[in-house]
Amino acid sequence: MSLSATNHNTEAELSRLRQRVAELEEQLARLESSNGVATANFDMHRVLDALAVPIFYKDADGRYVGCNEAFAAFLGRDRAGIIGKTAYDLAPPHLAEVYHQADLNLMRQRTLQVYEAEVMTAQGENRTVQFSKAPIFDAAGNVVGLIGAIQDITERKKAEQEMTRLMEILENTPDVIGMADAQGRVVYMNKAGRRLRGLSSDADLKSMQIADFHPAWAAKIIYEEAIPIADHNGYWSGDLAMVNARGEEIPVSQVLLAHHDADGKLTYVTGIMRDISERKKAERALREREVQEQVIEAQRAALRELSTPLLPISSDVVVMPIIGAVDSARAQQIMDTLLEGVSEHHASLAILDITGVKVMDTQVAGALLHAAHAVRLLGAQVVLSGIRPEIAQTLVHIGIDMRDLVTRSTLQQAIAFALERFRQ
Repeated sequence: MSLSATNHNTEAELSRLRQRVAELEEQLARLESSNGVATANFDMHRVLDALAVPIFYKDADGRYVGCNEAFAAFLGRDRAGIIGKTAYDLAPPHLAEVYHQADLNLMRQRTLQVYEAEVMTAQGENRTVQFSKAPIFDAAGNVVGLIGAIQDITERKKAEQEMTRLMEILENTPDVIGMADAQGRVVYMNKAGRRLRGLSSDADLKSMQIADFHPAWAAKIIYEEAIPIADHNGYWSGDLAMVNARGEEIPVSQVLLAHHDADGKLTYVTGIMRDISERKKAERALREREVQEQVIEAQRAALRELSTPLLPISSDVVVMPIIGAVDSARAQQIMDTLLEGVSEHHASLAILDITGVKVMDTQVAGALLHAAHAVRLLGAQVVLSGIRPEIAQTLVHIGIDMRDLVTRSTLQQAIAFALERFRQ
């Protein structure tokens, strides 16, 4: 072998040796770097496990490469059952797809990501959580994974839903509901209240006071009576009034509720007001009808007294002139007045004068006959006067038995009969 060939082989061997040394140096650097990362990871795990917030991290392929104890407890699994798995291994397919697409968007957008989603626990319970995720970069700026934290917001979402339902009720109730602070500044008014006052749905209430929704007399009661009582007792109720967009008073039934802070200081008052215009109108109509009925009844009583007077003409004789129509109620009143008069005056003869009765029918004739029989039971006699020819024909036609009655055509003749009787 020539010297030149020997030198060429030596140079090739040296080149291979240098390459091998470089490889070994690179492996050593990686090993040292790996040991440093392991130490850093060990410290990071301890820090993360001390947190109550569930935290996880994944590689670029979506595999879980670590998590803290809070995350494992939230899922009801141990860490060994999580590391190396993907979302499809731990969650129902429809939820895993949501997580996977969110991870892809995160790594594509390379920025912080916050969103809400459902999570199913190991017990099969669906919980609403808020994910907060951030990408993890290597030294070259490439996305190599992500870290995420979850916050269970199930109860908060329920509270928000309940608040939403409550606001829907407040906004859609026909009653006026408003809230003001302790200084009387209005901070809320529902749709019914804004509509009554002629305010738009987006009207600024900051400059409005309780007094802007009530007439002066009602606002005075609210400030001087209602709020102090509600502050002391928790509530106040009574009838007041509101004013509409035209300045007209609308009667309302109002309840005022007081709200206090932790120290017992009044912070807000809530007013619930119901339009009672129809009730007030009905009450006025009822009062007017009652007064009218009282007047009518008084008139009827007066007419009864005037139309059926009992007149004593001697110590033994009383006269009752009957005028007008006789119905069942008046027939009973005639009998009561006649019997009371005969008994009170100790009369032995009573004259019923029917000159003023225009119509004689079975009801009237029967009433007179009953009155006569009742008087006879008291030991007195009845004389019926004022019988005109047409009434006589009616009495005969309807077959009224008049044998127990003394009849005369005029009141004068009846009185003459009575006086002649007592002279004998």
